[in-house]
Amino acid sequence: MNAVTRLHPATAQLAEASGAPRPLLGTPPRPADAQAAVIPLRSPADTAIGPGPTYGPPPDGDATGGADPDVELRIAGIARSVCQGALEVLDGSRPLQQMARWLDAENYERLQLRTNLVRCIGARPAGRGGEVRESTHRNVVVRSARVCTVSPGVFEAAVVAFDRKRVRAVALRIEQRRGAWRVTALEIG
Repeated sequence: MNAVTRLHPATAQLAEASGAPRPLLGTPPRPADAQAAVIPLRSPADTAIGPGPTYGPPPDGDATGGADPDVELRIAGIARSVCQGALEVLDGSRPLQQMARWLDAENYERLQLRTNLVRCIGARPAGRGGEVRESTHRNVVVRSARVCTVSPGVFEAAVVAFDRKRVRAVALRIEQRRGAWRVTALEIG
C-alpha cells in the first residue's frame, strides 16, 4: 500500500462504513504517461474579432473537460438565490415556506429549527409599552459564488454573503432530482 492509501486499520474501517472519503497522507504519484492539462490562452486578437472560448472535452478525446458552462452558470444562480433566501429567512424578512421548492425535507427542517432558535435568542423582553421590535429588514448582498462539479448532476457551491451585520459563508450541495435542482446540503456559517 502506498502512502496515499495507508491508514490506521480502525480509521479505514470507519471511512468505509461511513462512506466518507479517506484522508490523503501525501501527494499521489503521477503515472509516467500522464500529461499536464494544457489550457490554451487567447490572444488579444481573438478577443477583438474571434469567437468566444470553447468548452468541453479537449479535441484529443480526453473527457477531462468541465461541465457545460451554461449549467454551471445556472447552478451559481441557484446557489446565490438559495443563499440569499436562507439568510433572509434567518433574518425574519422572508417566510420559510418560500424555500420549500429548493430545499430537500431534511434541510428544510434544519433551516426551520435554526430560524426558531435565532428568533428565540433574539427576542427581547417587553418594556413598558409592550414588546420593542427594531426593524429586522436588512439587505443581503451576495458577494461571490463558486461552483464545483462533483459528478454529473451533482454540484457543490461556496457563497460569500454580507447582511450589513457580518460577512457569512454558505456551502451548498445541489443535485438534480427528477428533473429539478434541489439543495441537499446547506451549511450557513
